[in-house]
Amino acid sequence: MVPGTFFAAAVFATSVLSAASAHLSGLPPVDGTAPIDAETREIGSPGDGLGLSTGAPPRSPKGPLGIPLAPAGGAAIGTVAIAAAALARRRRWESAGAVSGPLYVYVPGHGGDPHGFDDLAGRIGLDPGDIRVFDYRWAWPSSDQIEASRHAPAADAADALSSYLAALGSDGRPLYLVGHSKGGAVITEVVGRWDEHPSIGVDAVVGATILDPPISRGPLGLLQSLGWFHGDTADDGLFDPVRCRWNGCRDIRDGLGERAGVEVVIVRNPDAAFTNFRDRPDGVRVYDLDDGGGSMFERFPSLIGMWQRMGEAHNSVLHSDTVADCIAAEAREAGSCVWPKPNSVRVPWGRGRSGTGPLAC
Repeated sequence: MVPGTFFAAAVFATSVLSAASAHLSGLPPVDGTAPIDAETREIGSPGDGLGLSTGAPPRSPKGPLGIPLAPAGGAAIGTVAIAAAALARRRRWESAGAVSGPLYVYVPGHGGDPHGFDDLAGRIGLDPGDIRVFDYRWAWPSSDQIEASRHAPAADAADALSSYLAALGSDGRPLYLVGHSKGGAVITEVVGRWDEHPSIGVDAVVGATILDPPISRGPLGLLQSLGWFHGDTADDGLFDPVRCRWNGCRDIRDGLGERAGVEVVIVRNPDAAFTNFRDRPDGVRVYDLDDGGGSMFERFPSLIGMWQRMGEAHNSVLHSDTVADCIAAEAREAGSCVWPKPNSVRVPWGRGRSGTGPLAC
């Protein structure tokens, strides 16, 4: 990173984190026993997470689910340190999985609807009781979850998510994480920490699927850290995958989850261009989904059209049978997702339609 870029990022980070510190006294407790919000709203159309599009969304054959906005169940949150070797984690998953399936924990993105997982959960075939939704208000004081998701730094959200997962995992049921956009960056931060210090990991977490995450490095990563500035678009919450110490630097995306015993799958839509990342980390499965809508650059010189296409592509990973099948397979058995060959899968596109399109693996 060039000096000027580093300086700009440092100033921006200092201002945001200073604002967060000034409001810490207003943070609500991370409470795993919070009441369930009875309201159920239909998810927005592709692009609504970016505030870009209108129209009816692709719908699950089962329709929208009533996923609670406030997580229910779990034990009281406290300081938890769980010894977590990969072999022990795998054995626990197998024994617990024989009794009941995993509990899915969804982490929304920057400005993402807490109900954004409803359609994908319906395609997987999940019941609302098997799903919990992370609340960014545990990391940023606000009366509104969506507002909190826009302002909470990824590091603070990772602290809150780790505590919440420790509470949920205390009953022995395996946990499977699904994060979209900024939510994927938060999960990457959490799992990256566990890779560095496996003893602090939450043993119940057995896998994660990260959907179109803004976890890039370099100039693109800087733009993603300034998402709040250049519009209501994908923002990484100041996430930076490169961690440096006196003896060198490492990219935490490389081998993500290996030391922690968490099987990680990343699904991205390259047509979204700026909302994910361009390279392929070592030791991580990265699958590219083509929703059939084409590149945003094909709509040039219409800036509005390009912007809308970016939103459609970014949110297409939440409305895909292919993604749903992959998540379901991974939740049953780590490493079991087999990504289809090009031109062999159905993917949703446009306003509620589905068709066939190529996948670049």
